[in-house]
Amino acid sequence: MLVWLASLLGLILTGFGATAYQLHRNNEMRRIDHQLEQRVAALSLDVRSRGTPGPPPSPGGPEHWDFGPHPPPPDGHPPEMNHPPPEPKTFRLSSQTRLLFNEADCYFVAWSRDGALITRSSNAPPDIVRPQQVVDDPRMQTRTRGTCREVFHFTELGDCVLSGVSMSAELKRLQHFVAWLVFASAAILGLGIGGTWILAGRVLRPVQRIGAAAGRISAGHLSERIDLAETDSELGQLASVLNATFARLESAFAQQKQFTADAAHELRTPVAIILSEAQTTLARERTVQEYRMAVESCLNAAQQMRRIIQSLLALARFDAGQVELERAPFDLAEIAKACIEILQPLADEQNIRIVSDLASAPVTGDADRFSQVVVNILTNAITYNRDGGEIHVSTREEEHAAVLAISDTGTGISPADLPHVFERFYRADRSHEQTSSHVGLGLAICKAIVDAHVGRIDISSSLGSGTTVTVQLPT
Repeated sequence: MLVWLASLLGLILTGFGATAYQLHRNNEMRRIDHQLEQRVAALSLDVRSRGTPGPPPSPGGPEHWDFGPHPPPPDGHPPEMNHPPPEPKTFRLSSQTRLLFNEADCYFVAWSRDGALITRSSNAPPDIVRPQQVVDDPRMQTRTRGTCREVFHFTELGDCVLSGVSMSAELKRLQHFVAWLVFASAAILGLGIGGTWILAGRVLRPVQRIGAAAGRISAGHLSERIDLAETDSELGQLASVLNATFARLESAFAQQKQFTADAAHELRTPVAIILSEAQTTLARERTVQEYRMAVESCLNAAQQMRRIIQSLLALARFDAGQVELERAPFDLAEIAKACIEILQPLADEQNIRIVSDLASAPVTGDADRFSQVVVNILTNAITYNRDGGEIHVSTREEEHAAVLAISDTGTGISPADLPHVFERFYRADRSHEQTSSHVGLGLAICKAIVDAHVGRIDISSSLGSGTTVTVQLPT
């Protein structure tokens, strides 16, 4: 871009300089021609009235000429002083014409119709020749010989009058003008290129900082951010977007690491149980009942591992966008009623009463996937409820949304734990960690399913007052 701008600016300056030079030269030529035309006009008047007698001009004067042949003196000797030659007719310039030819580098020549020299100034070039007459062209004409500019005119009698001037001084001034144009153009071109270079450097400097920060981030420094002071410019807005993206990437990598560590931790416990039971059983002979108990312990641990693996696979598929949801109409009230019937025995074991208020709330989506959401939420409400507590399940239809709300009278969630309840392997109640089969993936799966339905899931809770989970799906 810099080369292109420099080339374009150079072409513009070259065109401007050539135009300025041509205009200045034409003005100089017109000025010289105008002065020469004035001299030729005055000299033409004098030539028309030539031949008037008068005293001879002073010796060496510019108008030293005479007419007519002079008879040679007898014997080749000069005439006697007492016998002066007849006075010749002289050609004299008028006083006004002499004023026009005061300049030292200005000269004139006049020829008669038959080509004879009428007069010439003493400074006229010796190699000057009479111009060729153009038939029926009474206009003044110009010509250039070397460094001389000449204007000539043919009178109505056929006489030719010419006036010229040396243009050496004007040519030097033109050369100085060309040098000044070249210097000015070079200075403007240099300033333009330098200014463009500086401006491009200032514009590209934030881009270089962005590239350097991105390179450091790609090298593993995920906490690196782009530092730009101008946040209102386009690059500042781009840097803000990139910083937000890098922050999400850092969070995603951190979650991935934590997810891997938590998955290994959760799978380690059932694997340790299976290995321990198997080693203990094989260490010595056991009774049939003892073998049965050992196998049951391994089976329970294997089932827990299967649940974890299935949950992890489900979340991985949601993350990869490989889950294809069925799109069919269903009613949230019917799904909630069916899930309550499935989990009613578990609630009865915990002495928990389920109260339902199910109004019709039709939506379109995957009924089986959404049933998994309701089962997970109800299971948590039963597991973390107090003895003899209650669970309230309601469905309703609001403007452009179907709403499912499940409230319990359990211990609640602390404000510190509430922002993390949808994180994978996160458990707010650590007292159930060793005794419960829950591994902290249920709400994460619920959020993934609801997000896939373009819905929203929210949790509100306070310690000692219970928890309310609200799910909204677009109708």
